[in-house]
Amino acid sequence: MTGPQLLLAIVLSALLLVALTIFLTLILRRHLAARRLTSRMRAAAAAELLAEHYLTARGHQILDRQLTHRSTIWINDAPTDFDTRADLLVQMGPDRVLVEVKTGEAADPRSPATRRQLREYAAVYGVTVLYLFDADRQQLHRIDFGERRPAADS
Repeated sequence: MTGPQLLLAIVLSALLLVALTIFLTLILRRHLAARRLTSRMRAAAAAELLAEHYLTARGHQILDRQLTHRSTIWINDAPTDFDTRADLLVQMGPDRVLVEVKTGEAADPRSPATRRQLREYAAVYGVTVLYLFDADRQQLHRIDFGERRPAADS
């Protein structure tokens, strides 16, 4: 092999190695992302099951899971459909209520993303009161988007 041929072989080998490294990195990233998603989905399913046990232990009845509601918004006079999916529809005494289940920081009702999601559910499902279940702390929060009522006199 002459000098130029050897140099060409080295450059081509290096390019092939770089391409192979990029390819394997992409495959690894995709695999890790899929594992994280699967892990999050398992955690969400476990949290929802925990919420169901919590609610039924207190005498409430689970009426539906992953309740989906199709709505339409109009963007520049063109209709655009979208779905919202509440975690649980629950019978609490005489009331049917939506319960959203969260873990981690999202379980804090003051979290902006959670507040926006609950506000969207209130608008889409036409309710002013819904519930947020904090699966980590096993706490049920009553969220009221209605008018503020004065506290009852003691």
